[in-house]
Amino acid sequence: MNAAVNTLYAEYLEHTGGDKAAAASLALAAVLRDSHSEPSEPPKPEPADGRPLTVPEVAKHLRVSPDKVLGWIRSGALRAYNVTAQENGRPKYRVSREDLEAFLLKNSAISRPAPRGRPVGRRKRRIPAVPAEGLPTL
Repeated sequence: MNAAVNTLYAEYLEHTGGDKAAAASLALAAVLRDSHSEPSEPPKPEPADGRPLTVPEVAKHLRVSPDKVLGWIRSGALRAYNVTAQENGRPKYRVSREDLEAFLLKNSAISRPAPRGRPVGRRKRRIPAVPAEGLPTL
């Protein structure tokens, strides 16, 4: 568990009078509520050390393939810088945080990746079995 969840659990433990099950349930509900809430602004690019992002880092952040990010770079939709030392070498692109944030603001559909997993509430419909003697003859 991370420190924020531990702090939240300790607060709920104090409020529930030491009931560990109730405190754990409340902490879990708060974590789930926060994880499913819609972000009010686009997510900030990772990592936070100030260096430009690589193509795989941008792809992981946006939950798309690196090829899709390269396509955006080549089409001019996403601004990036080639940092290769050789003029004829394979390009190594870096994306600044400001350029990625501008791209996310311009393309709002990309800032909210689709949820992972199976959709909730959708079941496969089964065709009822028909007895062999109940079929009409042609």
